[in-house]
Amino acid sequence: MEQVENDQSLRLRIGIFTDGWEPIISGIVTSVRGLAAALGAVGHHVTVIAPQMPGQQPDPSVVRIRSLPYFAQPEYRMVLPPSPRKLLQFKAMNLDVMHTHGIFLPTMVLALARALRVPLVHTYHTRMRDYVHQYPGYATLGWLAGDDRWYVRRSKPGRRFTRVFRRKLNQNAIAFAAGFDVWYANRCQHIITPSQAMAKELEEMGVKTPISVIPNGIDLENLLRPQADPYPAFGVPHDALRLLTVCRLDLAKSIDELLHRFARIQAAIPEAHLTIVGDGPIRHELESMCVSLGIRDRVVFCGYIPSKDIGAFYQHARLFLFASVSETQGLVALEATACGLPVVARADMGVTSCVLDGETGFLVDPNDVEAFVDRALNLLQDPALHQRFATAGRDWVKLEAGFDLMADRVLEVYRRTFNDYRAEHPTLAVKTS
Repeated sequence: MEQVENDQSLRLRIGIFTDGWEPIISGIVTSVRGLAAALGAVGHHVTVIAPQMPGQQPDPSVVRIRSLPYFAQPEYRMVLPPSPRKLLQFKAMNLDVMHTHGIFLPTMVLALARALRVPLVHTYHTRMRDYVHQYPGYATLGWLAGDDRWYVRRSKPGRRFTRVFRRKLNQNAIAFAAGFDVWYANRCQHIITPSQAMAKELEEMGVKTPISVIPNGIDLENLLRPQADPYPAFGVPHDALRLLTVCRLDLAKSIDELLHRFARIQAAIPEAHLTIVGDGPIRHELESMCVSLGIRDRVVFCGYIPSKDIGAFYQHARLFLFASVSETQGLVALEATACGLPVVARADMGVTSCVLDGETGFLVDPNDVEAFVDRALNLLQDPALHQRFATAGRDWVKLEAGFDLMADRVLEVYRRTFNDYRAEHPTLAVKTS
């Protein structure tokens, strides 16, 4: 049997299965696209398998699987079981390794990997128990237990019942999500996580599969390409003090927390403006919150911005704010740092690997509103501190966050997994090319 771990010339046939792909704009799409391109550039044969989506463009390196809209996240799709012809297509690919990203597609790929006897690697991008509100059926059950139901408004037992019901619903949904994560991870040959914090949490949950910590890369070339100032087109004055955040507008991203913090920053610095790049199901609620906080004329919602244009927003901002505590990594904080934009973030989960506290930004206790506001004001009012953080951030990210480095590390996982799997299944055909 030929070993590949030390044979750097051996080319692998890699199938990358992902829930999210173009035309969706997300951190996962950016990461997977960069990984696929970097692996292909060094001679490996990479095929991306993704759901069919409205507006998709033909691409010979991408295989699409039939899908349906997912009502909880309309821009994402739920894959349907592949047709017999598609299964024959997968078999003909003669893959050496399968690599899954996401939630829906991996479950199907697990069965496919078993049937084709191909080792399976999974990257854990999303801590699903933070997204139980997007589960099928959760919205309906939550609506039935809503405070505006007639049986809640008119009776004390109804109110008591729905309080208990909502608590149990959340507890059970979270337990199910955690259980599923462990179940799936323990049926893969290798797990990749973007941060050490996530790897530790998976181990504590009961994952026995080997785990490698490999931070996702970012598109440095595109981010650092000089771009024109985009803010005036969205109504932000040239002389405004520009604060920025980039994320999906979802409950798990804690944008409501960020708006409360920004209101205090804006009260201290009236010329401060916050730009929110991204979109999602709670945008209207957040816009209403801005009105109630008295900051609607200081907050701009840009919606989704194409990845090729996102660098302009980082380059022409003054400070990046990040409130999410559900990130397995927090790529947007890394992108901001690459562009010389200091970051103030809540210190929880993966974002702690994207900010060097006291060097490229500040990490504060998630519940300490005062510290968050104070750190932001320090960076906005101290030009020397801001410049020091900006310079240190650019230098650090250039060494740590390119797609090539990520691809090298992932490739080592592929080779090691391939060898181990072949050793456990000696009857499989020997790889020769």
